[in-house]
Amino acid sequence: MTPAPSLQASIHIGASSISLLIVETNTDSEDSPGDFLEQSIPLAHDIYQRGAVRRSTIERCVKILNGYRETLQELGATEDTPIRAVATNVLAEASNQDSFINRIQIGCGLEIETLDEGEMTRLIYLKTRRRLRDTPSMNQRTTLVIHVGPGNTRALLFKNGRISDYSNYRLGVYRTGEAITKNQDDQDASFSITKLTREHIRSQINQINHDYRDADIEELVMIGYEIQHLAHVLAKPGKTKSSYSALAEMAKKIASMTEEMRVKRYQLDYNSAQAIIPALEINLAIAETLELKTIRLPGSDYERGLLQDIPTSFSLTEGFQKEVLRSAVSLARKYKVHRSHSNQVTRLSQLLFEATTELHELDEHYSLLLQCAAIVHECGNFISSRAHHKHSHYIILNSEIFGLGQRDLSIVSLLARYHRRSGPKPNHAGYRDLPAEDRMRVSKLAAILRIADALDHSHTSRVGEIDVSISKQKLNISLKGISDASVERMAMGSKADLFKDIYGLGVAIHEGN
Repeated sequence: MTPAPSLQASIHIGASSISLLIVETNTDSEDSPGDFLEQSIPLAHDIYQRGAVRRSTIERCVKILNGYRETLQELGATEDTPIRAVATNVLAEASNQDSFINRIQIGCGLEIETLDEGEMTRLIYLKTRRRLRDTPSMNQRTTLVIHVGPGNTRALLFKNGRISDYSNYRLGVYRTGEAITKNQDDQDASFSITKLTREHIRSQINQINHDYRDADIEELVMIGYEIQHLAHVLAKPGKTKSSYSALAEMAKKIASMTEEMRVKRYQLDYNSAQAIIPALEINLAIAETLELKTIRLPGSDYERGLLQDIPTSFSLTEGFQKEVLRSAVSLARKYKVHRSHSNQVTRLSQLLFEATTELHELDEHYSLLLQCAAIVHECGNFISSRAHHKHSHYIILNSEIFGLGQRDLSIVSLLARYHRRSGPKPNHAGYRDLPAEDRMRVSKLAAILRIADALDHSHTSRVGEIDVSISKQKLNISLKGISDASVERMAMGSKADLFKDIYGLGVAIHEGN
């Protein structure tokens, strides 16, 4: 008997559409390409024009999602069918975000997760890795990947197939488009929409030029909902290579069309027909400022690709973790962190994390955050050695680490803040603003980081292998090959207090054989 197909589905509530990808998985065959559905909504238009999602838009979302649920049921979906439903990160800028999510949950029975910056960079990373596989020459060339999204533009610089730099700019298709619409009435009639757009984006484009003009970029890859929709027009069939001149000609042509003409000619919905001009102009301005005549445009459908990657994006692949840590190392290098001490504390933190898993009950994501914190915990010395833990907190909170969203950055910055001196206090800035679950996670991880830092108090990396055990209400740490651990024992006197408070265990240092 042929086994009944099992289903899994991904739903994305995007800036201008809600899409659904349904994949049938059989035990004896590979995943099928799946059914793809998409319907337009003016979500980003509402948010950047009004600051909130209109009630009519919310009800349209409920109607579309219930229709998708019916489609899934018709295909045999059950209550056990895995459905991952996410919303664009621009939803976080809506004043009624919670009301929107609650209405979807009540009206459709769906749990919606809003994509944060960390998840978006993971999705972009997965897309880019495919481009690197499809175009082997990119692995040997310095490649800048530009993702112009609805609210932000992200830039990933790859050297030899690895991320060398990452930046995020407050420059997006709908953010720009709505700002232009608001200001259009105040401008002279001769001031075209193209000129208005260029004036509005100038400062951010100048910043991109400043950040990457000396990077010796050889390849420019453009990804995004709107630009990939036009890839088949801008590049030859089956190819990804296009040119600045082709992009400029396309931008000029589309700007001269009415919205109705754009909809008919390029099979756009009306939201995308409005957004296509700022999308083209932003991408064009980036290519122009970096003086890159050749560009690459993935021919794959942006939305379908995103839906395929959503289940993967929520798991930490080894390659992605390495890129996150490499970005943290880059930040540490920028602020001249003591490299050997940073490496030692990172290594010891991981040994302690793994040895105390049954105590803290935290998963690999928090292991990654602990490693990042260990790498950059002393970056505040760049400002001053006095109160450097507080300077570290400020620097990390106002920097970027590839793959980490604002929540994760907040946790990492607080871990650095608490690697010395006082532990977390309810009135501390940043800490008091976290939900209770994250405050506890910070305390758990900071307690481990403080012990690791104490074990390298001398900054000489003299501690090698360690044995960790728990007995008689103590965390026992045996330092192999060290005959006199008085330095580490003394340092632990001021660092182990938080571990005692959180885990109820004292910390005992033992000389090892």
